Amino acid sequence: MPESTTEGFFATPAEIEGMVRNLCAYALSEPDPMQRYVELTQQQVLFEGMTEAISRERGRALADLLVAGVPIADAAAKTNLKTIPKVRKMIALAGETERVKEATARNAAARKAAGKPGARKAATNGTTANGTAANGTTASGAAAKPTAEALPEHLTGRRLLTEADLIALGLPTGRRPAKKASRRA
Repeated sequence: MPESTTEGFFATPAEIEGMVRNLCAYALSEPDPMQRYVELTQQQVLFEGMTEAISRERGRALADLLVAGVPIADAAAKTNLKTIPKVRKMIALAGETERVKEATARNAAARKAAGKPGARKAATNGTTANGTAANGTTASGAAAKPTAEALPEHLTGRRLLTEADLIALGLPTGRRPAKKASRRA
């Protein structure tokens, strides 16, 4: 039976059987029934944990949508969650409630400031309401501090691996050493 937040998404029995065969091949090939049972039980516990982790990641993705400025009602409709409380629940399970509140407050303040007459005048002389020029500097020439978080991949078209992604893939983290120039004669 599907969870209420996955309503509208389905997996066929063949897809499920294929994933079980693929992910549990070692345990399924165990000839001793008792050991096979133990191995499969351990994998079931692992996959239940993975399901919870995937739910948290979905909540983080919803939080990224809201931080990027997508209205919560639109996020509910576009994600098939249908209701705002379901969106809020998933964000809360991901531990992202405070980040979303802060970003929504920032976005609301920016919209409010953009609606003031002084903001329009500032925008006409090449600066925004917070005094930032189009090139990202303030009137004094100092670099402006970014006020919004980085946009998620689906909005930028680029996917950057996080440090956690690199670790999960077994890749080195941190700065990569510069490539040595090749010596060709």
